[in-house]
Amino acid sequence: MNEALSCKKELPSYLGRRDHALEADLQGRLDAGHRVFAVGDVHGHLATLRALVHRLRLGQEDRLVLLGDAIDRGPNSAGAVAFIRDDPRLLTLLGNHERMATKCLQNDGTIELWPPWMQRGGAATWGSYIVQAEGDLHVAKQSFADDLLWMDVLPTEIVLDDVRLVHAGYDPTKPLDAQTEHELLWIRRRFYRHDAPLDARRTVIFGHSTTTKFGSRPGDVAFSDVRLPDGRPSWLAMDIGAYNHVDPGLAAVDLRSMRIQRQQTLRSERWFDAPDQKEAPVSDFFGLRALESRRDRRVRPRSIGYARVAGVVLPRDGSCRSWAESQAAIAANELTPTTWRRLRAAASPPPPPPLSQRQAAQRHRILLGPGRPPERTHPVLPPPERFRIVRRKDAIKSASETKSTPMMRA
Repeated sequence: MNEALSCKKELPSYLGRRDHALEADLQGRLDAGHRVFAVGDVHGHLATLRALVHRLRLGQEDRLVLLGDAIDRGPNSAGAVAFIRDDPRLLTLLGNHERMATKCLQNDGTIELWPPWMQRGGAATWGSYIVQAEGDLHVAKQSFADDLLWMDVLPTEIVLDDVRLVHAGYDPTKPLDAQTEHELLWIRRRFYRHDAPLDARRTVIFGHSTTTKFGSRPGDVAFSDVRLPDGRPSWLAMDIGAYNHVDPGLAAVDLRSMRIQRQQTLRSERWFDAPDQKEAPVSDFFGLRALESRRDRRVRPRSIGYARVAGVVLPRDGSCRSWAESQAAIAANELTPTTWRRLRAAASPPPPPPLSQRQAAQRHRILLGPGRPPERTHPVLPPPERFRIVRRKDAIKSASETKSTPMMRA
């Protein structure tokens, strides 16, 4: 809690931002009989979000509103943002993780990764952008900067006739129209433990706080015991935990009928089954593990498993292990863990075969005759006995002594 507060103090505190045109559009669709859903924190679980959209059978006039925190911790935050931006049926509010991510965008347009954000799930998000850009850091930064500009102008709340949609909640001690981002994006207990309705006409639907902390059962949507005058609950908590260890998934509520539909987190995205994991393994090497291992077929089956967890589809050419299965195989000593050193060694060309002595000698332009002794490892010159002797050393020495003696007598 202290770390979260210290991180929040470093962020700017703006007043809450509403999009009145968006609110009028959503209310008009509800009045016309179309469906509008609200879903809790997605946290980069793109495949599970796609499965939920398919389960809801969204029509072209229906809408799905994400309650913030579409990024961080999960295996494919970059893909989740692209999916939301490309589909006009999907809308999203600003969450505290999006606000932390916008801290990375500097005034001159450059990207400087903010350490508090990287420590709270941002490493997995940044890794997903590198994977999406196929390892090109320049393209990854450009795509990330464009998404940050889009995040920065997202609304912080949506107010309709019967409901309020917000990421975290409201401060009961402040007027509803005076709430800042610190309350709308970060508040927890002070909001959902309040014993009186904050808005007598509207149910507050929020995410941010997982229902495992205060719900009746992990994985279920939580309802407030405080009731509005018409009998509806004061608030509705939608973040059932996409990566909780008991019953992970995403939940959506129909704003007209208040019917809940739930989608369990897909097996390919259950990165949290491995022990001591705080975010998806794409953050281990900032998304480069799958890209580096493409170069060698010996580690390709495992790289396909890593890429599937990261949301990247590589061509299949053999058996495939998921990340959790690979970790279990490593623990059972059935599979050697892949490291950067092994990946580089696998990517480097194999050493040339050893040369024979004749080939080595030919490289030095020395041809060996057939009578060379086999015990000799290097070519040598023939011994001196094979040369014709012109004069021996003793004769030369005696001749020099006879010349020097008369000179001494003189």
